Amino acid sequence: MKAELIVDAPIVESRDIWVKKINKPYFDHPFHFHQVCELVWVDKGFGKFIIGDHIGNFSHGELILHGAGLPHLWQCDKAMYTNPDLFTKATTIYFSSAFIINLTDNPELVTITHELLRKAKRGLRILGNTRDLVINEIKKIEGSKGFQQLSHFLLILDLLSYSNEYEYLSGIRYENPATEFDLNRFTQVYQFAINNFHRDIMLTEIADLCNLTPNAFCRYFKSKTQKTFSRFMNELRIGHACKLLQDENNTIDSICYSCGYNSQVNFFKFFKLIMNKTPGEYRQRITKIQRNL
Repeated sequence: MKAELIVDAPIVESRDIWVKKINKPYFDHPFHFHQVCELVWVDKGFGKFIIGDHIGNFSHGELILHGAGLPHLWQCDKAMYTNPDLFTKATTIYFSSAFIINLTDNPELVTITHELLRKAKRGLRILGNTRDLVINEIKKIEGSKGFQQLSHFLLILDLLSYSNEYEYLSGIRYENPATEFDLNRFTQVYQFAINNFHRDIMLTEIADLCNLTPNAFCRYFKSKTQKTFSRFMNELRIGHACKLLQDENNTIDSICYSCGYNSQVNFFKFFKLIMNKTPGEYRQRITKIQRNL
């Protein structure tokens, strides 16, 4: 699939913000970026996303803010491509950095706005009560126009600017592979990895996709992502394992092999390295959280 390099804001010039509703069987967004900020609320659907150098799982209720120029990809789980009863529903709000910076000349508000935009450059997953409040305002935006729509958007900015209920997604050293050539390469690499992480992937396979030798590919990948390809694959596999651990019907043994590990020793090693806890400890924590909801 060819990467989309969207360098123009997907905003009609007469608008300050642009609201896009998505209601279809599955997401089909390739690895791309654009020169506007984006606030994404996933109402229905599940799968994986890549924002910058971060790999994560998404499901209903996900709320993500990412800044201008930050590459991202959303891909639904395979079940959503084959099950006609499943579908995705999401709302995306696009807005330019210049628009919100020019909303006021109040020094304090300008500083707060710049700080929010700085954080958004790495991508933010919005959490907790802030997420619930912002989603509520997004629902209001969907059915409003003009000043009323703008007032709901400003309230969203206020909620995001003063909240500490978020987590960074992309690493602080991540650099955008900004050329269309690089984006094409990374689209191929990421989609191949997502589709094949459940099995052994030979380095020659992935290097051949990029028309590089294995050594050249390793240098190229690390120069663009600040991490090794091996680290990337382990993060992808462990992220999927975290999703499977939320279902108590899945045994840790079966999860290990379904995520592409050939031994529990390696699975436990990389799980502890990435998550700072064992799979069992992670499951206990998730179970406790679910029971307290």
